[in-house]
Amino acid sequence: MLTSIMEVLSCKSLSMAQLAEELGYSVRELESALEQMEHMGYVRREVLGQACSPSCGKDPSSGECEGCSFLSPEGFAFWVLTERGQILSGQSSGK
Repeated sequence: MLTSIMEVLSCKSLSMAQLAEELGYSVRELESALEQMEHMGYVRREVLGQACSPSCGKDPSSGECEGCSFLSPEGFAFWVLTERGQILSGQSSGK
């Protein structure tokens, strides 16, 4: 699973949902793998655009934040390989 995640992320940056769809895993299955890979320094989560903070208060029925009306931060978070991840997957960062 870790190898297939790195192969996909070496070509493109994807959200958790997009990555799950691309690999055929559930979002739940990917969460622990990406957490482990982040801890090892192979991937990082980037948050793009405006996203609410966890303290705003997400409404479980609608998925929107009650404090600012943004969708959950997942809608704006993308996973990318770090330089260390690029080296491990055989990709060169060019830096």
